[in-house]
Amino acid sequence: MPTPSTDLTAEQIALFNERGYHIHPKLFSADEVAAINAAADRVIAGQFDKGAPPDVTTLRREPVDLIKIDNTWKADTTLERTVLSPRIGHIAAQLIGAPSIKMWHDQLLDKPPHGGRVVTYHQDWAYWQMVAECETVTCWIALDDVLPESGPMVFLEGSHKLGIWKLPMGISGDDSQKPNLPAGFKTREVPVIIPKGAVSFHHGLLLHGSDRNFSPSRRRAIVSHVMSGECTYRPGQEHMNDWMMKRYPEHPQPGEKFRGPQFPQMWPAA
Repeated sequence: MPTPSTDLTAEQIALFNERGYHIHPKLFSADEVAAINAAADRVIAGQFDKGAPPDVTTLRREPVDLIKIDNTWKADTTLERTVLSPRIGHIAAQLIGAPSIKMWHDQLLDKPPHGGRVVTYHQDWAYWQMVAECETVTCWIALDDVLPESGPMVFLEGSHKLGIWKLPMGISGDDSQKPNLPAGFKTREVPVIIPKGAVSFHHGLLLHGSDRNFSPSRRRAIVSHVMSGECTYRPGQEHMNDWMMKRYPEHPQPGEKFRGPQFPQMWPAA
Protein backbone atom coordinates (compact mmCIF):
# COMPACT_ATOMS: atom_id res chain seq x y z
CA MET A 1 0.00 0.00 0.00
CA PRO A 2 1.50 3.38 -0.99
CA THR A 3 1.81 6.00 1.74
CA PRO A 4 -1.62 7.63 1.94
CA SER A 5 -1.83 11.36 1.36
CA THR A 6 -2.40 13.53 4.41
CA ASP A 7 -2.82 16.77 2.49
CA LEU A 8 -6.33 18.18 2.87
CA THR A 9 -8.17 20.37 0.40
CA ALA A 10 -9.67 23.72 1.32
CA GLU A 11 -13.09 22.09 0.84
CA GLN A 12 -12.34 19.30 3.34
CA ILE A 13 -11.23 21.84 5.96
CA ALA A 14 -14.32 23.99 5.32
CA LEU A 15 -16.56 20.93 5.73
CA PHE A 16 -14.85 20.10 9.03
CA ASN A 17 -15.52 23.64 10.25
CA GLU A 18 -19.16 23.31 9.21
CA ARG A 19 -19.88 19.73 10.30
CA GLY A 20 -17.37 19.20 13.10
CA TYR A 21 -15.85 16.01 11.71
CA HIS A 22 -13.71 14.62 8.89
CA ILE A 23 -13.44 10.98 7.77
CA HIS A 24 -10.09 10.01 6.23
CA PRO A 25 -10.09 6.65 4.43
CA LYS A 26 -7.40 4.01 4.91
CA LEU A 27 -4.62 5.85 6.70
CA PHE A 28 -3.36 2.48 7.97
CA SER A 29 -2.86 -0.64 5.84
CA ALA A 30 -4.28 -4.08 6.60
CA ASP A 31 -0.81 -5.24 7.71
CA GLU A 32 -0.46 -2.23 10.02
CA VAL A 33 -3.90 -2.84 11.54
CA ALA A 34 -3.04 -6.51 12.15
CA ALA A 35 0.16 -5.47 13.94
CA ILE A 36 -1.72 -2.85 15.99
CA ASN A 37 -4.36 -5.38 17.05
CA ALA A 38 -1.67 -7.88 18.07
CA ALA A 39 0.06 -5.17 20.12
CA ALA A 40 -3.27 -4.16 21.68
CA ASP A 41 -3.93 -7.74 22.75
CA ARG A 42 -0.47 -7.91 24.34
CA VAL A 43 -1.12 -4.74 26.33
CA ILE A 44 -4.55 -6.01 27.41
CA ALA A 45 -2.78 -9.17 28.62
CA GLY A 46 -0.33 -7.06 30.65
CA GLN A 47 2.71 -7.45 28.36
CA PHE A 48 4.59 -4.16 27.86
CA ASP A 49 7.56 -4.17 25.50
CA LYS A 50 8.63 -0.71 26.70
CA GLY A 51 8.90 -2.02 30.25
CA ALA A 52 6.27 0.33 31.71
CA PRO A 53 2.48 0.10 32.00
CA PRO A 54 -0.06 2.48 30.46
CA ASP A 55 -1.29 5.29 32.70
CA VAL A 56 -4.76 3.84 33.38
CA THR A 57 -6.18 0.39 32.61
CA THR A 58 -9.86 -0.49 32.90
CA LEU A 59 -10.48 -4.14 32.00
CA ARG A 60 -14.22 -4.67 32.25
CA ARG A 61 -14.86 -8.13 30.88
CA GLU A 62 -18.55 -8.43 31.72
CA PRO A 63 -20.78 -8.62 28.63
CA VAL A 64 -22.12 -5.07 29.02
CA ASP A 65 -18.78 -3.34 29.58
CA LEU A 66 -15.71 -2.52 27.55
CA ILE A 67 -11.94 -2.46 27.84
CA LYS A 68 -10.42 1.05 28.03
CA ILE A 69 -6.71 1.73 28.42
CA ASP A 70 -5.19 5.24 28.53
CA ASN A 71 -1.76 6.22 27.21
CA THR A 72 -0.77 2.91 25.68
CA TRP A 73 2.05 4.78 23.92
CA LYS A 74 4.00 4.56 27.19
CA ALA A 75 3.75 0.74 27.19
CA ASP A 76 4.14 -0.54 23.63
CA THR A 77 6.31 0.55 20.69
CA THR A 78 3.79 -0.44 18.00
CA LEU A 79 1.00 1.47 19.70
CA GLU A 80 3.35 4.41 20.30
CA ARG A 81 4.18 4.53 16.58
CA THR A 82 0.46 4.40 15.78
CA VAL A 83 -0.99 7.02 18.11
CA LEU A 84 1.91 9.45 17.62
CA SER A 85 1.89 9.03 13.84
CA PRO A 86 2.76 12.24 11.95
CA ARG A 87 0.04 11.20 9.47
CA ILE A 88 -2.56 11.85 12.16
CA GLY A 89 -0.82 14.94 13.46
CA HIS A 90 -0.58 16.54 10.02
CA ILE A 91 -4.29 16.07 9.32
CA ALA A 92 -5.30 17.36 12.76
CA ALA A 93 -3.06 20.43 12.32
CA GLN A 94 -4.76 21.32 9.06
CA LEU A 95 -8.25 20.81 10.46
CA ILE A 96 -7.75 23.27 13.33
CA GLY A 97 -5.14 25.51 11.70
CA ALA A 98 -2.46 24.68 14.29
CA PRO A 99 1.28 25.19 13.69
CA SER A 100 2.04 22.00 15.64
CA ILE A 101 0.24 19.11 17.31
CA LYS A 102 0.92 17.45 20.67
CA MET A 103 -0.55 14.33 22.18
CA TRP A 104 -3.12 14.97 24.89
CA HIS A 105 -3.68 11.29 25.61
CA ASP A 106 -4.52 8.10 23.77
CA GLN A 107 -7.16 5.46 24.47
CA LEU A 108 -7.45 1.84 23.45
CA LEU A 109 -11.13 0.86 23.26
CA ASP A 110 -12.43 -2.69 22.86
CA LYS A 111 -16.20 -3.29 22.79
CA PRO A 112 -16.85 -7.03 23.15
CA PRO A 113 -19.25 -8.95 20.89
CA HIS A 114 -22.86 -8.48 22.00
CA GLY A 115 -21.67 -6.07 24.69
CA GLY A 116 -20.32 -2.65 25.54
CA ARG A 117 -22.38 0.01 27.23
CA VAL A 118 -24.23 2.88 25.65
CA VAL A 119 -21.95 5.92 25.61
CA THR A 120 -24.02 9.01 26.27
CA TYR A 121 -23.79 12.06 24.01
CA HIS A 122 -20.91 14.18 25.27
CA GLN A 123 -18.14 16.56 24.22
CA ASP A 124 -14.55 15.47 24.70
CA TRP A 125 -13.18 18.92 25.58
CA ALA A 126 -15.77 19.25 28.37
CA TYR A 127 -13.69 16.64 30.26
CA TRP A 128 -10.39 18.35 29.39
CA GLN A 129 -10.77 21.76 30.98
CA MET A 130 -7.12 21.77 32.02
CA VAL A 131 -6.59 22.53 28.31
CA ALA A 132 -7.53 26.20 28.33
CA GLU A 133 -8.27 26.50 24.61
CA CYS A 134 -10.59 24.23 22.64
CA GLU A 135 -8.02 23.56 19.95
CA THR A 136 -8.39 19.81 20.24
CA VAL A 137 -9.22 16.97 17.87
CA THR A 138 -10.12 13.35 18.52
CA CYS A 139 -8.57 10.99 15.96
CA TRP A 140 -10.39 7.63 16.09
CA ILE A 141 -8.54 4.80 14.29
CA ALA A 142 -10.81 1.87 13.39
CA LEU A 143 -9.16 -1.48 14.12
CA ASP A 144 -12.17 -3.48 12.92
CA ASP A 145 -14.70 -2.74 10.21
CA VAL A 146 -17.34 -0.58 11.93
CA LEU A 147 -20.83 -1.76 11.01
CA PRO A 148 -24.25 -0.27 11.84
CA GLU A 149 -24.82 -3.06 14.36
CA SER A 150 -21.41 -2.86 16.06
CA GLY A 151 -22.08 0.27 18.11
CA PRO A 152 -20.50 2.96 15.93
CA MET A 153 -19.92 6.49 17.13
CA VAL A 154 -22.75 8.81 16.17
CA PHE A 155 -22.06 12.50 15.60
CA LEU A 156 -24.58 15.31 16.00
CA GLU A 157 -23.48 17.20 12.93
CA GLY A 158 -22.61 20.85 13.49
CA SER A 159 -23.16 20.69 17.25
CA HIS A 160 -19.61 21.95 17.91
CA LYS A 161 -20.90 25.41 16.98
CA LEU A 162 -23.21 25.49 20.02
CA GLY A 163 -20.44 25.97 22.60
CA ILE A 164 -19.71 23.91 25.67
CA TRP A 165 -22.44 21.82 27.34
CA LYS A 166 -22.94 20.63 30.87
CA LEU A 167 -21.38 17.22 31.49
CA PRO A 168 -23.85 14.32 31.36
CA MET A 169 -24.74 12.65 34.65
CA GLY A 170 -22.81 9.58 33.54
CA ILE A 171 -20.99 8.92 30.29
CA SER A 172 -21.73 5.21 30.27
CA GLY A 173 -24.94 3.36 30.98
CA ASP A 174 -28.00 1.68 29.58
CA ASP A 175 -29.73 4.78 28.24
CA SER A 176 -28.70 7.65 25.98
CA GLN A 177 -29.17 11.12 27.49
CA LYS A 178 -29.68 13.15 24.34
CA PRO A 179 -28.99 16.85 24.76
CA ASN A 180 -31.76 19.41 24.54
CA LEU A 181 -30.73 21.27 21.40
CA PRO A 182 -31.88 24.87 20.79
CA ALA A 183 -35.15 25.27 18.94
CA GLY A 184 -34.52 25.69 15.25
CA PHE A 185 -31.03 24.20 15.32
CA LYS A 186 -30.73 21.84 12.37
CA THR A 187 -28.57 18.77 12.74
CA ARG A 188 -28.54 15.11 11.83
CA GLU A 189 -27.21 11.99 13.49
CA VAL A 190 -24.24 10.67 11.51
CA PRO A 191 -23.13 7.11 12.35
CA VAL A 192 -19.42 6.61 11.71
CA ILE A 193 -19.48 3.50 9.50
CA ILE A 194 -15.89 3.06 8.36
CA PRO A 195 -13.54 0.20 7.41
CA LYS A 196 -10.60 -0.82 9.55
CA GLY A 197 -7.60 1.41 8.90
CA ALA A 198 -9.74 4.49 8.30
CA VAL A 199 -9.63 7.38 10.76
CA SER A 200 -12.43 9.62 11.96
CA PHE A 201 -11.47 13.11 13.20
CA HIS A 202 -13.85 15.22 15.28
CA HIS A 203 -13.76 18.61 16.98
CA GLY A 204 -13.44 18.75 20.78
CA LEU A 205 -16.90 20.34 21.08
CA LEU A 206 -18.78 17.96 18.76
CA LEU A 207 -21.53 16.07 20.59
CA HIS A 208 -21.21 12.34 19.98
CA GLY A 209 -22.07 9.00 21.56
CA SER A 210 -22.46 5.32 20.68
CA ASP A 211 -24.71 2.33 21.26
CA ARG A 212 -23.88 -1.16 22.48
CA ASN A 213 -22.17 -3.60 20.14
CA PHE A 214 -24.95 -5.88 18.86
CA SER A 215 -22.67 -7.73 16.44
CA PRO A 216 -20.88 -11.07 17.00
CA SER A 217 -17.48 -9.40 16.54
CA ARG A 218 -15.27 -7.12 18.66
CA ARG A 219 -15.32 -3.41 17.86
CA ARG A 220 -11.82 -2.15 18.51
CA ALA A 221 -10.31 1.28 18.06
CA ILE A 222 -7.29 3.20 19.20
CA VAL A 223 -7.75 6.91 19.65
CA SER A 224 -5.33 9.82 19.61
CA HIS A 225 -6.77 12.78 21.48
CA VAL A 226 -4.58 15.65 20.30
CA MET A 227 -4.19 19.41 20.81
CA SER A 228 -2.51 22.37 19.23
CA GLY A 229 1.05 22.93 20.41
CA GLU A 230 -0.14 26.42 21.41
CA CYS A 231 -2.60 25.11 24.03
CA THR A 232 -1.97 26.17 27.63
CA TYR A 233 -2.47 24.57 31.05
CA ARG A 234 -5.43 25.67 33.19
CA PRO A 235 -5.72 23.89 36.57
CA GLY A 236 -9.07 23.25 38.20
CA GLN A 237 -10.77 20.20 36.69
CA GLU A 238 -9.44 16.84 37.84
CA HIS A 239 -7.84 14.78 35.08
CA MET A 240 -5.39 11.90 34.84
CA ASN A 241 -2.94 14.10 32.91
CA ASP A 242 -2.76 16.62 35.75
CA TRP A 243 -1.29 14.22 38.27
CA MET A 244 0.63 12.17 35.70
CA MET A 245 2.49 15.17 34.24
CA LYS A 246 3.62 16.24 37.72
CA ARG A 247 5.57 13.01 38.08
CA TYR A 248 8.07 14.47 35.64
CA PRO A 249 10.43 17.36 36.44
CA GLU A 250 9.39 19.08 33.21
CA HIS A 251 5.73 20.08 33.06
CA PRO A 252 3.77 23.30 32.48
CA GLN A 253 2.84 25.83 35.12
CA PRO A 254 -0.61 27.52 34.97
CA GLY A 255 -0.88 29.60 31.81
CA GLU A 256 2.12 27.97 30.14
CA LYS A 257 2.03 25.92 26.95
CA PHE A 258 1.95 22.18 27.53
CA ARG A 259 5.42 20.68 27.61
CA GLY A 260 7.28 17.74 29.05
CA PRO A 261 7.28 13.95 28.54
CA GLN A 262 3.53 13.58 29.17
CA PHE A 263 2.74 15.49 25.97
CA PRO A 264 4.99 14.34 23.10
CA GLN A 265 4.96 16.28 19.85
CA MET A 266 3.35 14.50 16.90
CA TRP A 267 3.68 17.05 14.13
CA PRO A 268 5.93 18.35 12.74
CA ALA A 269 7.85 15.16 13.43
CA ALA A 270 10.85 15.73 15.68
